[in-house]
Formats: sequence, structure tokens, C-alpha cells
Amino acid sequence: MDYKQRQTVKALLESETMQLIGMIEKSKEQKGSEQENEQMNKENNELKAKVRPLEVEKEQEKQRADLSEQENQKAISEIDKLKQKVNLTEQEKQKTQSERDQEKRRADTEHAENDKLKQEKQKDLQEKQKSQFEVTRLTTENQHLQTEISKLRPQITQPKEQLKPEPKVQQIQQSVPSSLSTITYQSIIPDPDHVIQQENKIIRTNKGNKSTVAFNPVITSGIVRFGGFFEKHPNNWFRIGIDDSSAVFGSNQFPQSGENEKNTVCYRDTFTFLLKTPPLQSLNSRMFNIHQQKEALKDKEFLNGEKVGE
Repeated sequence: MDYKQRQTVKALLESETMQLIGMIEKSKEQKGSEQENEQMNKENNELKAKVRPLEVEKEQEKQRADLSEQENQKAISEIDKLKQKVNLTEQEKQKTQSERDQEKRRADTEHAENDKLKQEKQKDLQEKQKSQFEVTRLTTENQHLQTEISKLRPQITQPKEQLKPEPKVQQIQQSVPSSLSTITYQSIIPDPDHVIQQENKIIRTNKGNKSTVAFNPVITSGIVRFGGFFEKHPNNWFRIGIDDSSAVFGSNQFPQSGENEKNTVCYRDTFTFLLKTPPLQSLNSRMFNIHQQKEALKDKEFLNGEKVGE
């Protein structure tokens, strides 16, 4: 080996020094890189420490949002249930109201039918009363004509005696009976809801309303006495009188109600004249000889010598 080609100590030292410096620099670089890594790790850890609460808070916020959504869904479900309940209640209410309306219509229909039937019944009863009055009137007139014919027969068989006034007076006196005969009466009751008859008793069934009862036969002439007793009368308020055969009394009416006022003469419980009606054509105002009769007056004489029940 050539001595000249050998490196000098100085060169070797410089070479080794450079290598050492390179190693030192490299070591410094490595050391700087580790510090940077540590710094980066530290910052990373700090960031993670900051991020972790945010993530927890975010998760909690999500949970709160989920819970709120669940509560909203639950509230919506409750609202739907309440709506269904309200709708069901409204349907039940409408059904109940419909049933009430139907029941009311049925009741109104039944009431109207009952009123119609009652009016028809009242009309039929009035027609029957009119027919009965007419039959009784014709029968009475027939009897009266028969009596008149019987009176005229002696005059026809003995014409000479007609010129003498005394036999005529005698004939009139004989036509008046010495004692009154009993007349079989027939009561005419407009409505059994107000008055009924049991044997010879006329009984009120409705104490709160008016009631009128007529009696047949129709009287065309003579003197008639009507006798009776008032038993358990609530207030001694009543009317007794006479009416024309054309009068028809209705249910729950006074005797002088309506057109009957022109054909009725009524006497109150004190028997004072009540209605100033015109004289009745077919009746004599003196034919009604009547007294107020109660149990306390039984067997006592009146001013004209009559007794109760005679």
C-alpha cells in the first residue's frame, strides 16, 4: 500500500468528528421527534378529554330527544284515544237523543190519537144524547097527545054538555091528579171519567173538575118535584136547574157552558136565580119545585108543608 494513499490522522479525526456530529444531529433529530410525538400525544389526549364530555352530552341529548319523541308519540296516542272516546260519547249522545225524539214522537202520536178517540167518543155520546132526547121528546109528545085525545073523547060523545061551562071546569079539575105520581128517571152522564151512577146514586169520580148530569124524561107540562140528598159534599157548591131538551152537556163543563146558556136556568146552592136567560119555550118555570136537602133536614117540614123525600 502506498503510504501516500493512507489517510492522515487529521483526516481520520475529521472524518470521525463528522460522523460523530452526524450521529449527534441524528440523535437530536430523533430526540426532537420524540418530543414532538409526546407533545402531539399530549394535545391528542387533551382533545380527547375535551371531546369525551361533548360526546357524552351529545349522547344524553340524543337520549333526551328520543325520550321526548316517545313522550310525543305517547301524547298523540292519548289524544287519539280521547278523540275516539269523545266520538263514541257523541255517538251515544246522538243515539240517546234520537231514541228520546222517537219516544216523544210516539207519545205525541199516542196523545193525539187518544185525544182524537176521546173527541170521537164525545161526539158519538152527544149524538146518542141528541137521539135519546129526541126519542124521549117524541115519546112524551105522543103520550101527551094520547092524553089530549082521551080528554076530547067525552066531549065528542056528549056534544051538548060542551055548551055548559061547569062540566068544562069539572073536567079540568079532574085532569089534575090528587097526588103526584113517581116518574122513572134516566140519568144522562156525558163522561164516566167525571161521574158514574151506582143504583140511585150519582157519584163524582173526579173531584177537581166540573161535571153535569141531566135526567130524562123530557117534561112538557105539569109540576115536577125533584128530591134527593147531598152526601159528603166537599164544599156545598153546586147548581140545580132545568134545561131545554135540545141542550147537550159536554165533559168537564158547567151546565150553562157554550150554547147551553140560552137553554138553561140554573139555581145555585142557595137557590137564588143565577142566570137571566129568556123563558124556555117548552118548559114552565114553576115546574121545578126543589129544596136544598141534607141529612140534617130529614123529616123536617118546609114552608109549603112538604117533607124531604116526599
